[in-house]
Amino acid sequence: MKTRKENKNRIFKAITFMLVIIAFSSCSNDKVAAPRTTSNQIITVPFFVENANKQMATSEDELLYEVRNHEPVIAPDGTHITWGDFSRVTGDVVVDCVPGGVSVTLNLKGLIPNGVYTIWNVTFEAPGMDPTQELLGLDGIGAAGNGDGTDNYFTALADGSASIATVTPGGQLSMQGAIEACPLTGNFEWHIVGTYHIDGKTYGPDLGPDGTVAEQFAFIFKSENSQ
Repeated sequence: MKTRKENKNRIFKAITFMLVIIAFSSCSNDKVAAPRTTSNQIITVPFFVENANKQMATSEDELLYEVRNHEPVIAPDGTHITWGDFSRVTGDVVVDCVPGGVSVTLNLKGLIPNGVYTIWNVTFEAPGMDPTQELLGLDGIGAAGNGDGTDNYFTALADGSASIATVTPGGQLSMQGAIEACPLTGNFEWHIVGTYHIDGKTYGPDLGPDGTVAEQFAFIFKSENSQ
């Protein structure tokens, strides 16, 4: 029969073991989590628009066509959009890895006035995106937010400004592949992409039919492992 002293020792060891596990778990969570990240390094995506000659636009006054069906890129007021109109987006993003996934808040200017937009998560495996081969390393793509397209869309104001906030949980993306709960650290390369909808419609978890959309801008993040 065990003595009271032996029982006390067993309880003490059990408590100590639990405290070690809790401390270790906390350290592990700290490694997974990432601090709030902000960026104003927005880029214009050139791959999905072209000029009348089906080449990449190089001057501001060139009229644009989307590349899939060579349909003209038209503003809501009927104006044929130029490369100058398309490439003037500015703004910033705030990213937080939270218990529910990754929180993204975008504040934008220079959008197509009254244009309909959606936001997408795009992930890449090593070696990441190659500007000469836009699909190289593509790992996943899907609607930002809950994934069904009910919270990743917005309409720009008449002055071309807009803001949107989403939280994307880790897991399967709506079109292809998956995203980590904290893509800042869990994915080799992660893009937040804004798409302009020429037809003024959104299509839930999908980008939409060819000829109706043009990916316009992006913020790019690379994990420490990809540096």
